[in-house]
Amino acid sequence: MKNSIEKDIQNLTTQLLELARLKCWNFISNNVVFLLSNISEIEGENFFTQRINRNKLNKSKTPKSFSEAITDFKEIYDLIYDINLHIYKAEKNQTIIDIRYFLKNNLDPDYLKTVINNPSMLHCKIALPPYRKNDDDKFDVNWELGGISYQWNMFWYKRKLKKWSQTRR
Repeated sequence: MKNSIEKDIQNLTTQLLELARLKCWNFISNNVVFLLSNISEIEGENFFTQRINRNKLNKSKTPKSFSEAITDFKEIYDLIYDINLHIYKAEKNQTIIDIRYFLKNNLDPDYLKTVINNPSMLHCKIALPPYRKNDDDKFDVNWELGGISYQWNMFWYKRKLKKWSQTRR
């Protein structure tokens, strides 16, 4: 499995870019660079806090080429339980993919015994903004980074949510 990780990550990258083009209105560049992130390093009591902390941490990282990321990844591959590819940022000339991984040593010891020899699970995902209305609604892939568009959409989302909760009383 370690030998196929390069091909697996390449295939997942292609799937992620296709998914983003299908669900998001942004231009998604094929010029891809990567960040590596240990999921358990992100602290926070909820999704919103974790997202803010992840963005702070990722801003301090230097994106790597595919070959650099794979070289680093192969060094820890045997320790990895789960691999998730996410688009961190889509720009006109570059797409930054965050390869998030969860290490086996962070698992419950009893569960670890059952999966210790299993290959890493592989996933690619796009986070959905809370203000998205329906499955056909295309959205900004960069919404997790915040910005004025995100603030505006959240303002209207919270107003509708407040109005909805008042009518349910």
